[in-house]
Amino acid sequence: MAAIVAGGLAWKQRPDTLPAPLVKAALAPLPPRPALPAAAQAAPMPAIALPAAEDGVPVGVQVERLLARNDPQQAYAAYLLVSGCAMFNARRDIAIHDDKLHAPRAMNARERQSFAAMCGEMTERQRLARLDHLALAVKGGVPGAAVAFASEGPFGDPSALKTRPDDPLVREWKAQASALLDQATQTGDQAALAAWGIQNMFGSELREPDPVLGYGYWLALGLISADRSRPGDAGATAYADGGELMNAVSTDLKLTREQRAAALAAARRIADSAKTRQQGQGAGTASIPTANPFQAEPSTPRAMP
Repeated sequence: MAAIVAGGLAWKQRPDTLPAPLVKAALAPLPPRPALPAAAQAAPMPAIALPAAEDGVPVGVQVERLLARNDPQQAYAAYLLVSGCAMFNARRDIAIHDDKLHAPRAMNARERQSFAAMCGEMTERQRLARLDHLALAVKGGVPGAAVAFASEGPFGDPSALKTRPDDPLVREWKAQASALLDQATQTGDQAALAAWGIQNMFGSELREPDPVLGYGYWLALGLISADRSRPGDAGATAYADGGELMNAVSTDLKLTREQRAAALAAARRIADSAKTRQQGQGAGTASIPTANPFQAEPSTPRAMP
């Protein structure tokens, strides 16, 4: 299950500090129930890219600046920065994905020094406040936020799913997390389609297995990736109908031809709706973002819903 993650963090550092590689730290995965087949474990998961962190500026200062914009997307950026710092402070290291090598590697001394300067003064209060930032992002429908909410577990404690499964508050949280993920998939949220797809296919602490629904989410991810990415995109290829991965997963799930057809029809509806929504957003009519919101800062902050 280590290869299957719910989402990811990626910092684009300034060229004079980290020129090429992206720093990636996987968020905690949604809790699995059964062992996943090899084909599913090899599936690529989309990552979320943040704007360049300010080298040497404490994360608390950066978070204050982001929150001052009163924008759900920037609240999500604040959440991801704090979460990434929490991981670094706990491990003193974060896995680096080298785009040239197409493989992970350890942080080098310069990268570790940069993160230490940014994260070293983060307080426990700031770490806990990440859930408040995430709540603003969830309310604003920011892509990836629903997956992050589910990954955090009940009130920031994933272990509660196992230690207190019958607690009414935990049950209420599970219902909320499931509803948010269901809603996010219908907007074309690629992180939700990837993570919630596998949870539906094979079951989890949050959802009983619904293989056809989950398979359709992965097909929708392939269609949306093909529409938004360059030819040969890894996600579009991996999740394509009739491709090696999807055929292998279909075999593992023992889907019939009719079930695969139903899943593809549902996937096309999601992809078509996401494309229409994205086009409307470009015209200034959509309220929920569907593309990666952190590739560049918006020219004008949007008001919090």
